[in-house]
Amino acid sequence: MVRINLGIGRTDSMKKRGERTKRHLNLKNDEANHITLLGKSGYGKTTIMRGMVEEIYSSYSDAGIPPIIIVIERKVDTSKPKKVIEIFHEETEKSTEKHIYRKYGDGIWNYIEHYVKELEKDKDLRYGLMGDFAIGFPNILGKYTKAGMDEYKTLLGRHGLSPAAYPARRFVFRPRRDIEDIAFDNGPLTEVISSKLAYPDMPFEIIADMNNLGEQSRYSAILKNIWDISKIRDPKEVLMIAEGSENPNSGPSQTYLRIEETMNRLKTDLLFTGDLENSFLTKLTNKKINILDFSQNSELETYEECLIFKLVVQNAINVAIKYRIPVFFVVDEVQNFMKDKNGKWAIDKILREGRSLCINLICATQYTDNLPKDILTGSSHIGIMGKLASNTDTKTLEKLIPDFKDVVDFDEPGSLSEYENLKKKLRFRGYFSYNKDYTEHIEYRQPQSL
Repeated sequence: MVRINLGIGRTDSMKKRGERTKRHLNLKNDEANHITLLGKSGYGKTTIMRGMVEEIYSSYSDAGIPPIIIVIERKVDTSKPKKVIEIFHEETEKSTEKHIYRKYGDGIWNYIEHYVKELEKDKDLRYGLMGDFAIGFPNILGKYTKAGMDEYKTLLGRHGLSPAAYPARRFVFRPRRDIEDIAFDNGPLTEVISSKLAYPDMPFEIIADMNNLGEQSRYSAILKNIWDISKIRDPKEVLMIAEGSENPNSGPSQTYLRIEETMNRLKTDLLFTGDLENSFLTKLTNKKINILDFSQNSELETYEECLIFKLVVQNAINVAIKYRIPVFFVVDEVQNFMKDKNGKWAIDKILREGRSLCINLICATQYTDNLPKDILTGSSHIGIMGKLASNTDTKTLEKLIPDFKDVVDFDEPGSLSEYENLKKKLRFRGYFSYNKDYTEHIEYRQPQSL
């Protein structure tokens, strides 16, 4: 069992003084620990997920069982680089270098200075698109921003934390920007890989979905026999075999032309490669935090994202069986994957087979009515960030969590100013239900990375 720091709760008189408000979550090593985070937009779900990723990476590594962590990132954030620039200038104007180094660390501040200078002289707009999960970039915002009404503590300071960067491997598909620029935006510990799907990794169903091959068609049956039954997964060889079935006394058939079209896409599309060693699946690691960059850095259609997700889940199951290693999938805006059959398959597969293989799902969404019941019923723990988005969510959780009605209480603002103050007060705070059995109010751990 591995304990991760979850945040700050109410004072517990049964614990030692220094531990009275700390909250830890025990994660089992022999079965899945699915966690679902709920709440309206703007209350910090993505931020808190980043903190959980850091805790899981550090705690499992310290315990000698480093897990494979796979984060699916959906968007970049242009506000974070702007805030870094603002903080840099404010701090340098009002504080001495000695004070700044003591507050942020000299190595971190020197990097921030370098990053800001590069951003300010960037006339070609190469930079300024930091990811939602910039794990490799130290969180100076958390060390600068005051914690609500507490003028003496910062967001990180309240939790006894300082800015830090974590090693990350970021997989970008059909990159829209230079790899070096993406890496620079996401911190000094970020490695970026221009990623491809290798032919040998792709079962026929993936080929069929990507090329809209009709299940009952002759060309689909022939191609499936070559690709999956005979295990010939080289487009040139496939075309040679298909050509051998053609009538030499007539022109190419529609069947051959359809197979040729499919194989030509594999050969020319930058998303694919014939070199198995260059498959991104071979580069997933437990030495760094893996980020599948589905943001604006990658040129992907939604159905392609879901197909990649499906491939990764299939691979994770094989890895978990072979090496007995914990796997964590971190999926923000999980509802986006439920609209596609392959995305839904991937989530269902984690929920069905993950429990016995220690393949874990940590996901976040605004509304429960977008989710299949299996996600909530299959979650070991449920967290609420700020407020729930609808009355439907409240009713759903009341049925699922026995003490929900007795513990959870959302303040209702009486005016616009009360609403604005309440939103600030509730950001990064909410409730956490351990094993859907015991629920308490909590202030979640802040992330050390940006």
